[in-house]
Amino acid sequence: MDKKKPVQLRPYHKTRYNYQKLRVCKHCHNFTILWEDSCAFCKRHALVPVMEQAEKMAKRSMQSDRLLFYIIGLSAVLVGQTFWQIVISFACMAVLLVLLLMVQRNMLHSETLHALNKLLRTHKKQIIHGLDLNQSTASAAIQEDAQLGYEIVREIASLVQNDSIRLQQIVLLQGFSLRKDMELELEPLLLDEFNPDLAAYIGEIAKLKRELINSKAISYLLTHEAEILHLKQGRQIMIDAAGAAVRKKNYIDAFPDFISRYADGLPKARFLRLYQIVRRNPGLSWNGLRDRVSAIYNEHYRSDPDFQKWD
Repeated sequence: MDKKKPVQLRPYHKTRYNYQKLRVCKHCHNFTILWEDSCAFCKRHALVPVMEQAEKMAKRSMQSDRLLFYIIGLSAVLVGQTFWQIVISFACMAVLLVLLLMVQRNMLHSETLHALNKLLRTHKKQIIHGLDLNQSTASAAIQEDAQLGYEIVREIASLVQNDSIRLQQIVLLQGFSLRKDMELELEPLLLDEFNPDLAAYIGEIAKLKRELINSKAISYLLTHEAEILHLKQGRQIMIDAAGAAVRKKNYIDAFPDFISRYADGLPKARFLRLYQIVRRNPGLSWNGLRDRVSAIYNEHYRSDPDFQKWD
C-alpha cells in the first residue's frame, strides 16, 4: 500500500448558495469557480463575483428608470405656463424622486436576485464551458500536485454534483493522511453504487469525525454490507461506523440490528456509551439489542468499575 501523504488543505469557504462561488469576467463574460486572479479566456484581471455583477446590472436598470423619470419630470416642469405651475411641478418631481429612490433602495436586493437569475439563465453555455475548463485544470493539477487537484475538484463539486466528481474527491482523499482538524465531509460524497474507496473513507471518518456518520451514511453501509465485509478491513469499517452511531439514541432506534451485529467489536468507550443508553431505556428491547448488550456486558465488563454505576 502506498504511504499516505500528509497535507495542509487550503481553507474551504462555504457560501449560503452554491452559485455565490461563481465569478464572471466583466470583459468577456466567461465564468469560473476557481480562485484564479485573471480570466482563463481573455487573460484580463476582470473577474468579479456573480452577485457583484448582478447588483451592478440591477443598479444600471434602476438608473435607466431614474433617467426616464427625469425626462418626464423635466418635461412637466417645462410645459408649465406660470411661475406657480413650474414651482408645483418641480416640487412634485422632487417628492416623487425621493419616493422613487426609497423604493429602489428597498427593492435593490430583490432586483439583484432577478438580475442574477437573468445572468445565469442567459449565460448557461459560458457557465458550462467555464466549468469544463475548470475540470480540465483539475485533471492537469492532479498529475502534478494531488493536494492542489483535490482543492480544485472540491470547488467544482459545489456546483457540479455527480458521482464522477464525488469519486474523484474520494480517491484523492484516500491518498492523504487525514486528521481531525481537517474540513472533511461525508454526506455530499455518498455514491449510489458500491465503491471500496468510499467504504474505506467512511471507516476513517467514523474514527476521526463521528458526527459525520448519519442515517444516510449508515444506510449506504447497510445497502452494501456484503461487499464491504469482503474487504480486508471491511468488518472493522462496520464496527467503527456502529461505534460512531451509538452517540445518538435515534440511530440506535433506527438501526438496532446493525448495532447488534457489531456491538461485540466496539471498543470499551463506545460500548459503554451503548450500555448507558440501554440502561436509561429499560422499556425498549430494540429487536433483541438489549439482550445482546447484556450478554457482552456479562462476558467482558461485569467487573469493570466504569460500568458499576450503571448496574
